[in-house]
Amino acid sequence: MTHAPLIALIDGPLAADTPGLSARTDACALHLRAAESPAALHAAHMAAAIRANAPAARFLGISIFPGSLSTSLATAAEALYRAAESEAEIVHCSFGHTSASHLLTEAVTAVLAAGKLLTASAPARGAPVYPAACEQVFSVQGDARCTPAQWSRLDLPGARFGACAGSPGAAVRGASLAAAHFTGLLAHACMNGGVERMLRAPSFTGRERIVPGGPQAA
Repeated sequence: MTHAPLIALIDGPLAADTPGLSARTDACALHLRAAESPAALHAAHMAAAIRANAPAARFLGISIFPGSLSTSLATAAEALYRAAESEAEIVHCSFGHTSASHLLTEAVTAVLAAGKLLTASAPARGAPVYPAACEQVFSVQGDARCTPAQWSRLDLPGARFGACAGSPGAAVRGASLAAAHFTGLLAHACMNGGVERMLRAPSFTGRERIVPGGPQAA
């Protein structure tokens, strides 16, 4: 792939003037003031983080958060099916559910069967979440060692990869932003040598551990 990839961003509603926005579809009924909501802010930050590494990336926005950052399993599954049927090459999910759901895993299977790459955020603490815990999904948590242009190979129970989680005090940070940075790196790799080549060259290997001098690989 040498063209800018289309990324299905499953999140809050993206504004019409979002850089790279090709189309938007809403899998849920939006709040009347959704454009000013936490969901819209979250989606905007995800799109910006993705384009930090892939400035030419294009978006298919699929809204699942009506205003607040919560949704139903049925809505999330519907969004994944829409992504599976779309022309998107990469599907991004900065959300997670604590329990395995047949409904959600079937939708993930549909995305992967369609030949798409799927990235999902995974918290650094606690039990694995879905869809990140599904097989063949790029599960990503925050890694303090990483800049926005770096990623790590962790191979932890909850996350295979790590990426930049953002700056302390930022409006949006954590696993959500880390997954978005990683999606941007995937998009960049698609246009520059391929994902397999990217995955052979992590910036860090092994889990992060905090020491007096700063974070290091264990």
